[in-house]
Amino acid sequence: MLVKDRYWRYQQWAQQQNIGLQDWHEDNFKLLMRILPSSLPQNGEMVCQPPQKPMLRVVLSEVFKYTSEMQLSMCFDDESSDLMVVRIYHDVKLAELRYANEFDRLYQQLGGRADSRLKAQRRYSLNCFLNKWLKHLIIKGYAKSDWQAVEVLEVTG
Repeated sequence: MLVKDRYWRYQQWAQQQNIGLQDWHEDNFKLLMRILPSSLPQNGEMVCQPPQKPMLRVVLSEVFKYTSEMQLSMCFDDESSDLMVVRIYHDVKLAELRYANEFDRLYQQLGGRADSRLKAQRRYSLNCFLNKWLKHLIIKGYAKSDWQAVEVLEVTG
């Protein structure tokens, strides 16, 4: 409950400061660039784990000329968090949290059938959350230099 309360206060503060969705996208890009390694292998997995902290996992799932999409998750001792899918717009230096769980993904697929005001509020809330979470990761010691590639073993039949 404490985490939820702090996040809610953070979102209320942001709205009082007139921080818009574009502002979140710009700041999220800067924060991601402070955490992520200089280059990520396409469809490869990389992990970062400061001492005594959960492992942060990233997979670059799509790469295009101006955009890329990655999946982020935390790996704990016995389970992993939901995947957060972030789209990065390299040319304009923006990062947007597209969805953070299955509900968000399905909600976005509704397209025009979903209430546009609710969709806008949800996007704002998601990207406010991403911003708070990325700042938390930086404070906890997740850094650009601590990443390691994960070898994927091929299964042969």
